[in-house]
Amino acid sequence: MSHGPSQHTHRTTAALAAAGRWLFLIAVMLMVTGDGPESTLRVARWPTPAPALSWSWLYLVLLALAFFCLAVSGRLRAWRPPSCRFLAPALALLLGTFLLSAAFSQAHRLSAVAWLLVLAIVLVCWIVAVALEDDTLAAATWPAVAVAVLFLAVRVVLWRRDEGLDVAAFQVLNNAWVGKLQLAWVFNLIAPLLLAKFMGERRWPIAVLYGFTWAAAGIATYLLFSRMGSVVFGVSTLGVWLLNRTYWRRAVVIVLVAAALSAGLLARSGHMTRYVVATILAPDQNPGVGIRLGVWRDSLRLFRAHPVTGTGIGTFDEVVYSLEGNTAEPIFRQKGWHAHNVYLHVLAETGVLGLAAWCWFWYVVIARLVRGWRQADPHARLEVTATLCAVGAFLALSMTEVLIGARVHASLRMNLTIGLVLVLGLRAVSRIGESDREGWIRGGRLH
Repeated sequence: MSHGPSQHTHRTTAALAAAGRWLFLIAVMLMVTGDGPESTLRVARWPTPAPALSWSWLYLVLLALAFFCLAVSGRLRAWRPPSCRFLAPALALLLGTFLLSAAFSQAHRLSAVAWLLVLAIVLVCWIVAVALEDDTLAAATWPAVAVAVLFLAVRVVLWRRDEGLDVAAFQVLNNAWVGKLQLAWVFNLIAPLLLAKFMGERRWPIAVLYGFTWAAAGIATYLLFSRMGSVVFGVSTLGVWLLNRTYWRRAVVIVLVAAALSAGLLARSGHMTRYVVATILAPDQNPGVGIRLGVWRDSLRLFRAHPVTGTGIGTFDEVVYSLEGNTAEPIFRQKGWHAHNVYLHVLAETGVLGLAAWCWFWYVVIARLVRGWRQADPHARLEVTATLCAVGAFLALSMTEVLIGARVHASLRMNLTIGLVLVLGLRAVSRIGESDREGWIRGGRLH
């Protein structure tokens, strides 16, 4: 009888932990898809449940509830997670240079909001890293991410089918990912890890999920006719494959399936395929290149005017309009107009100090991944390679687009998505050499 309260407390704690894990997984799924089921069912002309399921901020509410449940249940213990603690100096330097940029900003209100949002993104990603020290939650996260990417890819395929496969892609009706470039970013950030998971997963039902989702992401990226997205997807696939040749047989299966599906799509979209290939080989024929050249010149003009600390973090979509003869589109004033190049964007907003800190952060990440890759056995090396390819995809896509301006909701969500991918990859590195490596590779189940 005396053990009653203790048993009740244990059951309550276990229930809170389980609720926290499920809330976390649902939040991750909503964050990756950029939407809830409501609008997707509407597009497919199926009965819709409740509009609240497509509220664009729902994922953050669920994430906050998940953190609360996990904290109360005692699952958030190591506030300096082994996977990410090495990043603390680089993050402090980055935040410090961005704060300096905000202090000398040309629009202090915009910079204050942007800096606080950057700080919030760092804190949320740090807490995600803490939460994922729970092996049970970490094991369940990748299947949840795969389901989310599959959901999004099917959504894109349905949307493109309705538009027509041989016409240019326009806009998908989504709460967050509002254009083909944003969608291509999501697919490219996650696809390398899905391919690696497929190649290394021993449980065939889960392996099939990863492989099919990777193929669906590739098909969706192709149907978006995103030139940079398609090229990066192909390069990252080759990277994962060539650096893990021990698993080439399993990779061949999914690549051949994807190639067969692509051949059918090529036959149904011959006109657009020829146009996309032609503009990749001859970029001057791509009208988007001319637009970007003009914006890049504007960015360099802003940098020359404020070379050390920049115009102020989060100010590009306001200050650029003050330039005489600027190429900015008026509709995007204070609504996310950007440099169409992350490096130029960071340079214009935060100067040489901010860009140096930004580059140093990614150097630290890449150095850690390379060191982990060299130390890993073939099985563990899969996930490390994939994380390197995901980081490479982000850095490559950053040359033609900017989705890291935190004041715009889609970019805020993209920052968190990038952070999630990075945390999951770095967690794999931190587990290299542990005696229970097989446990974290195989995973477990929610309870």
